[in-house]
Amino acid sequence: MAFWIPFAAVALLDQLTKWYVRSHFAVGESMQIIGSWVQLVYRENPGAAFGMLAGARWLFMGISAVSVALTMCLYPRLSSYGPSSRFMVPALGLVAGGALGNLIDRARQATVTDFIYVKHFPAVFNIGDSAIVTGSIILGIVLIIHTYRSG
Repeated sequence: MAFWIPFAAVALLDQLTKWYVRSHFAVGESMQIIGSWVQLVYRENPGAAFGMLAGARWLFMGISAVSVALTMCLYPRLSSYGPSSRFMVPALGLVAGGALGNLIDRARQATVTDFIYVKHFPAVFNIGDSAIVTGSIILGIVLIIHTYRSG
């Protein structure tokens, strides 16, 4: 359950927030959430982070599908990490849920809906992107600590 709950929650929340933005805003429209620091800005991204490789839809769909499949295969094998696995399994769920959310967008509409703007951050992003980054950071920290402790 430690994998499946974050996986399903992120994928569902990602799709619900994107649906809300697509149905209540026009592309390019924005709304301030916390002054000019945090805004809702509706964008469609046909590429990867920062719009790189725009139009490589099938490449990104393949990468996302492989990522989701690999995390589903990997999480049961994390018991060898002992106590660290209690952090790694939900972190993998975050990564897989975010990847699935963006995969659904690419499959349905060829672009990914982005809408979160934070002042001084160079890109607009979404819930799935946030989950992928958060899960990856947690995994990285846990792996560094585990490696350090293992010698």
